[in-house]
Amino acid sequence: MLRFIAGLGLGGVLPAAIAMVNEQGKAGRAGTNTTTLMTGYHVGAVLTALLGTFIPQALGWQALYVIGALPGFLLLPLLYRFLPETTAFEQARAGHRTNPIAEILRGRFLLSTIAFWVTSFMGLLLVYGLNTWLPELMRSAGYELATGLVLLLVLNVGAVTGLIVAGRVANRFGTRSVVIAWFALAAVFLALLSIRLPGIGIYVSVLLAGVFVFSSQVLVYAFIAERYPAAIRATAIGSASGVGRLGAIVGPLVGGQLIAAGIGYPWGFYAFAIVAVIGCAAVAAAAAISRTAADADPDTNSVTAP
Repeated sequence: MLRFIAGLGLGGVLPAAIAMVNEQGKAGRAGTNTTTLMTGYHVGAVLTALLGTFIPQALGWQALYVIGALPGFLLLPLLYRFLPETTAFEQARAGHRTNPIAEILRGRFLLSTIAFWVTSFMGLLLVYGLNTWLPELMRSAGYELATGLVLLLVLNVGAVTGLIVAGRVANRFGTRSVVIAWFALAAVFLALLSIRLPGIGIYVSVLLAGVFVFSSQVLVYAFIAERYPAAIRATAIGSASGVGRLGAIVGPLVGGQLIAAGIGYPWGFYAFAIVAVIGCAAVAAAAAISRTAADADPDTNSVTAP
C-alpha cells in the first residue's frame, strides 16, 4: 500500500515537470526542453543503481528508502517558495472549467490521445524490455555474460547521448518529423542486433540502438506537449505516461517468454523491432490526426511546432 501511494506521487511528478518546462521555455524548443529534463531522470536512475549496490550492504535496505526520500523533503520548501506557476496555465485556467480527462478523450483530441497512448505503450515496452533482458539476449546470441553486461552499460550510454542529440535535432527539423524518424531508426538497429558482428561492431550497434530507442519515447512527451493546450497539457502527458507504464510491465514479460522458449535470439530482437515499427506507425498517425484537427480548429491553444 505504501508503494502504491508513493507511486501516485512519483507518477505525477514527471508529467507536471515536462508540462511546466515547456510552458516556461522558449516556443519551438520542446525537443531540448524535454530531453534536457529527462537527462536528469536517467542520471538519477544511474545514481539509484549505484546506491542500491553499496548502501544496503553498509547500512541495511531501510537506509536506501530514507536516502531516496531525502530529496523530496529538501526540495519541497524550495519548490513551494521559488517555483512559479506558468503564465500559460494561468491564462488557460481562467476560461477553462471542464474536466481535463474528459477533454483529452473527446472531440478533436480523442484520436490523437489514443494514438499517443499506443506510441507510449510501445516506447516504454522497448525501454524496459531491453533494459531487463539485453544481457540474456546477448548470451543467447553466443556472447559471454560479462560482455552482455557491458553492452547494457553501452545501451544506457547511448540513451543519454540520444537525449542530448534528439532535442537539438527536433528543434532544428521539428519534433513531428524527428520522433517518426527516431522510431524507424530504432527498429532498424534493433533488427541489426540479430546479426553477430565482429569486434567493435556489436558495441556500435548497441550504442546506436540505445540512442534511438530511449530518446524516441522522450520525444513522444515533447510532441504531446506541443499538441495540447496548456490547461490539459499535463493531463495529456500524464495519461500517455500512465498507459506507457503498462508497456513497461509487458516488455520484460515478452522478453522473458521468448528467452524461456529458447528463441530469444534472434526473435527477441525481431519482436522488439516490430514493436518499434508499431510505435512509428502510431506516432505518425498521431501527427496526421493532430495536424488535421489543428487545420479544422485554428483557434486551438496548443503550441504547434513546424
